[in-house]
Amino acid sequence: MDMGSPENRFLEEGKSAELCACLQIIQETTADDSLKYSDKTCRELARLIVCRNYAPAVLELCHLVVGAIYGGSHDQRYEALFFASGPARAGGFRAWFAAFTDQHKAIDIGRQEIFISYADKPFAVTYGRMPLLSALMEFLMTAIGYAPLDETLSPLLGGLPSHKQVSDAANDLSRQVYSYLGEHLPPVQEQRKSQSFLQFASDRAAAELAAATINDDTVLDYWMAHADGDSDDRGVDVKTYRSVFRMAAHLVRVLRYAEDQYRMNGALPIGTDFESGEIDPGDLETALAEIELPDQPLSALHNVVSAGVKITNKREMERLQEALHGEDVGRALPKSILRNAVFGDAQAGLVQALRRAGPLPMAQLIAALPDDDYQTRRKQYSQMIDHLQQMMLASFHVLARAGKPLAASLAIALHPDLDISDLAQDPNEPDWGDSNVVSFHAENAMARFFERLEADDNGELGKLSGTARTAFKSISRQGFSQAEMERADIVEQFGKAAIALIAVHKELSRFLNNHIASIDWDQLITVDTTLFRSQFTTLYGGQNG
Repeated sequence: MDMGSPENRFLEEGKSAELCACLQIIQETTADDSLKYSDKTCRELARLIVCRNYAPAVLELCHLVVGAIYGGSHDQRYEALFFASGPARAGGFRAWFAAFTDQHKAIDIGRQEIFISYADKPFAVTYGRMPLLSALMEFLMTAIGYAPLDETLSPLLGGLPSHKQVSDAANDLSRQVYSYLGEHLPPVQEQRKSQSFLQFASDRAAAELAAATINDDTVLDYWMAHADGDSDDRGVDVKTYRSVFRMAAHLVRVLRYAEDQYRMNGALPIGTDFESGEIDPGDLETALAEIELPDQPLSALHNVVSAGVKITNKREMERLQEALHGEDVGRALPKSILRNAVFGDAQAGLVQALRRAGPLPMAQLIAALPDDDYQTRRKQYSQMIDHLQQMMLASFHVLARAGKPLAASLAIALHPDLDISDLAQDPNEPDWGDSNVVSFHAENAMARFFERLEADDNGELGKLSGTARTAFKSISRQGFSQAEMERADIVEQFGKAAIALIAVHKELSRFLNNHIASIDWDQLITVDTTLFRSQFTTLYGGQNG
């Protein structure tokens, strides 16, 4: 099974290490010196398990166990069909059953299937399904264990059972699988939400799903169509706009990650032309758990604050978290980000009002919303740019005083046009052409950087140093006193802050300048206010309140 293929990369997402290992064992299983299961079979099994659509296959498997017992040799157990029939191929299973002539009278061995005539209800299992059912048998033995599996199947072994007995055994097995997956897959409710949203986006995009398919209109229209609970999606609770936005933002990241992997491996696009190798949008729910991403800079800033350097206060961090969701989300969902900030907060306030049962009627509260508008939020985000720059200057002051190389990175981030190329190597130093002296040159370059900071008051670096010193002294927060900046642990935290500040400043600047600058926010707030008030009235103002 090629784990580099697009669908398989989706199927890898969200599973625990143990479940991954369990499926890996199956795909690497051999029979007669070849892989026992085809790539297609392994993909089908992974889809069944990860999408939790295993119950029908478990029922088929239990009927196949009956067929193996009463349609094969009387001196063999059911395991012989699954582990002594060679590679799991339809033709191999057909040949295995055809080799026996003394089957139970209730078993009919046909050209395409085996047919079991139970007293209460017949059942057929096709040879084409048997490779998947065989893989499922191996999965059950690995996941829940042979002893519990055999005990559950034991009622089928002491004489031809009834159809109901087979169904009871299958239900018992399905409950055990459900319990196992509860510890190894994301919650069912989250999968259902994402599956519902993906299907909605897929339908709107004429069955061609990609990160670009999920846009601001998709998010808003899905919430409008599903929030009141009148849709056909049972068990899907998407009443709040914020929950829909967060789900959409996550899916944009997942899809973009997958598309990047596809390009790296030369894979085909997402769609429904399965014969040409496109990936079924309906299978994307298998990628819904959090993908592994590097530590986010906002988390790093939060850790710095916790460690005693107050780079941001609570409100400042809230504004950054509102605006920053990664470059892919900022580019794909700029309107949704501000809708979440303004109307997501408004809806949260309504929910609190419902719980408190205050004196004002709900209709009056809804008519007064929102408290902020989009332009106000934009202004607040722009003010955060100024705040971040002040913190970068202050961090530069601390790190430069401590002689830390990160000071040079901050200098370039604060002044991208700053020319320090002449610091790279003194022309009087010999160029040995040897990689072993690279670190020597780097150390000398940093030494010259700090020398210029001290000596060149009127130069670019000297002016930067003075501005940074002034910025540091102007801040009255924990971690910003003269005594604290002398402590090694505080200097270390400023170093961590520097890396995060550069990344956050860059992302927020790009969001403001590239993704939201051209939108007519005044017109949009007018349209959205009417729309959201109407939806809130539907949800809380009477018929559903």
